[in-house]
Amino acid sequence: MQPERLEFSTDQENQQRKRQFRLRLIIALLFVSALFLFLIGRMAYLQWLNYDRYHGLAEGNRISIEVLPPTRGKIYDRNHTLIADNQPVFAIKMIREDMDSIDDLELDLSQVLDNYPQERMDKFFEKFRKGRRARTYTLPYPLNEQEASRFAVLNHKHPGVTLSSRLKRTYPFKDVGVHAIGYVGRINQKELKKLDEKRYLGTEIIGKSGVEKYYEDILHGYPGVQQVETNVRGSVLRKLETTPAIPGQDIHLTIDIELQKFAEQLMGDRRGSIVAIDPQNGEVLAYVSTPTFDPNLFVDGIDSKTYRSLLNDPNKPFINRAINGQYPPGSTIKPFVALGAIENDYITPQKKIYDPGYFEYKGHRYRDWKRWGHGLVNMHLAIAQSCDTYFYELSLDMGIDAIHDSMSPFGFGERSGVDIPGESKGILPSQAWKRETKGEAWYRGETIISSIGQGYHLSTPIQLARATAILANRGKQITPHLLQRLHDDNDMPPMQIEIKKIEHWEQVIQSMVAVMHGPTGTARRYGTDLPFTMAGKTGTAQVFSLNEADYDAAKLDKSLHDHSLFVGFAPVERPRIAVAVIAENSGSGSKTAAPIGVNVIKRYLRPDLPLTPMPKQAVYDR
Repeated sequence: MQPERLEFSTDQENQQRKRQFRLRLIIALLFVSALFLFLIGRMAYLQWLNYDRYHGLAEGNRISIEVLPPTRGKIYDRNHTLIADNQPVFAIKMIREDMDSIDDLELDLSQVLDNYPQERMDKFFEKFRKGRRARTYTLPYPLNEQEASRFAVLNHKHPGVTLSSRLKRTYPFKDVGVHAIGYVGRINQKELKKLDEKRYLGTEIIGKSGVEKYYEDILHGYPGVQQVETNVRGSVLRKLETTPAIPGQDIHLTIDIELQKFAEQLMGDRRGSIVAIDPQNGEVLAYVSTPTFDPNLFVDGIDSKTYRSLLNDPNKPFINRAINGQYPPGSTIKPFVALGAIENDYITPQKKIYDPGYFEYKGHRYRDWKRWGHGLVNMHLAIAQSCDTYFYELSLDMGIDAIHDSMSPFGFGERSGVDIPGESKGILPSQAWKRETKGEAWYRGETIISSIGQGYHLSTPIQLARATAILANRGKQITPHLLQRLHDDNDMPPMQIEIKKIEHWEQVIQSMVAVMHGPTGTARRYGTDLPFTMAGKTGTAQVFSLNEADYDAAKLDKSLHDHSLFVGFAPVERPRIAVAVIAENSGSGSKTAAPIGVNVIKRYLRPDLPLTPMPKQAVYDR
């Protein structure tokens, strides 16, 4: 047997193996190095380049941002009586992205909230399911203590849902002054598009009408922010950082809420308006529009049944008659027409005309309210006795444009500028106005009826009150306002109507005094025992609907009586109050509007005086 032969690697083979090993080692090193470079690059990307973003995402797992809505400013009357307040109630807030089951929450709430209509709850959750997942929603229902306690027991079952206290807008005087104060309601989609979203974060209400809407920017304030640490179920562990909300400013109105309440009681169930102004500064003392409604119904959202009932009410409680009721002013404009006539030399105060009870022009007979006529009358008697025939004849001497130019400086046919949104302009007719609006020429017969506040002429109650205040001021123009203003030395002085002869103004005012205190004045029965001198003017206007789109004439046929009007101011020597009253479908101005106006003035100047007897109150179907 031959011995086994041993074989040894040659130097060449050894060199080849070494080269292969080095290659594998280099590849491994390159792979490991590339892996480390990738890890280092990824770490740099996460830790350095995108630190803020990923730190925020990580913190979001345990830190929540809560918006702190601002407290709405309160509203007080001129005597510091609170008329719009904020009361604490309990509220349920929810965020959809943090919740387990919306259906379970809705079921539990249905069992806990006995007084919350299921229809409204269904509508809320329908909106909630479609809303943004990260947005906080508040159930539009204030919980009382019992309901809050019952839900608190179940709160642990619903992550993303919190029970908290909030402030609810309340109106302690309910419907008193609602058309002036206004009300708040839930923000709708149209309003949301116009708002600064950042300023209204966490807020679901906004001023809808009146002062609440006009001064929304002052009353609302600015929201704050609070950081809180939460656990995985959304429960708050601790508060980290807080930027407090800036509350809205409190405001004081010029209204005397007790005078306001008294004036509304005088109106009773009548439709109409009373506006009382301080002639010295334009402060609105009372602002009545009847019928009224309770603004508290709208704060958390009014139910559809109640809203339809108010909307379909034939007496239209939503109409703000003080600024949107456009009425024929009737005989209340006679002092302004007379003043324009004697100031511009169309007639002298002493000139007399004979009134047989009518005025004939081109075969048409225009009747006076007093069928048998007033006999011989001058300007003084024509105003005191409200002689239509005198003004029929005077109107043809003046012409419609002269009447327009005489009344325009008193604010007829233009907005008064009162700080309530949506004011109507009324109509002060002229030849140019008719050409522009009707495309027709003006007829002299239209001038005749315009001279006694009929025809195309339409005025709002606040226009009548303002014009009366300007007349009381002997031409000093004022702007009615509801917000109390502090004196500012930089304020521009009020405009003054040009006075050609001051005695003309005094003669017209004394004629209005004769309405109240003269032996033949149309309102003499209310002024004879007054301890102060009062100027006034009664009016009776043929019925026109306020707005054909809003009023159904068929429903008003039972009460198609004349409107009753009155304007007045007192004391004549230094006026402190000017009043305009319109009582719809209440007949003669001397029988209804005049005693209402006199009682308002009495209550403001001398609350100790007995009330003037009121006529039987008209009641309308509601």
